[in-house]
Amino acid sequence: MSGAGSGAAGGAGPAAIEGLLAGLPGIVGAKLVSRNVLERVAAEEGRYEKSAFLPLKNEGVRQVMERQAAVAVLKDHHFREPPAPTVYLVERISGEAPAEGAGPGGAARAGQVLEADGERYRVLGEEVLASRRPYAEKTLFLADSFVLFPERRASPARPSFFLIPPLGFPELERRQEELGVCRVISISPSSQSDLILREACGFPVDTSLATLLVGFDLTARP
Repeated sequence: MSGAGSGAAGGAGPAAIEGLLAGLPGIVGAKLVSRNVLERVAAEEGRYEKSAFLPLKNEGVRQVMERQAAVAVLKDHHFREPPAPTVYLVERISGEAPAEGAGPGGAARAGQVLEADGERYRVLGEEVLASRRPYAEKTLFLADSFVLFPERRASPARPSFFLIPPLGFPELERRQEELGVCRVISISPSSQSDLILREACGFPVDTSLATLLVGFDLTARP
């Protein structure tokens, strides 16, 4: 990850991206994050994964570490819904191509597969988003925020775990060429990493607000 002040020729640069993010509806704060802070967040996420009651993998944090720059944002309830669930229950798929019309326990149907960092996963459950309801298959709800798809499980013997993948960030993605950025992702940190980001960025400790990390690379432009 390069220094926060560096920018791509002809692009907006990280400082301008920070200002753009700060002005989005529902964003109440935005601040460039140093490499040191990201390393603290990655270390905390590693500890959280090991201590979690259920198996957990935060793939999004690993990918943010691979980006040249990152901005932490603080959002309120007015911020838009995420483009996809921020957490899934998954099992790895090995040598299995997506297939329409496959029955329970068979090959994963298209739309039931998640790809992250070169790995393919069958989605067994996901965070509930209003835009994805109603569901067209059998479901079991865990409270109001998470739904399970019990008929998708290939085998009880196959290990499953929670996965936090990187998500897109449409406000930057649709202006990539103009802004001189690429490989844009956003991730949701754990509660302890959230505290690290708030302290480093001077964000208030207000439980009605939540943090996100937005990572991106800078593109060289003529």
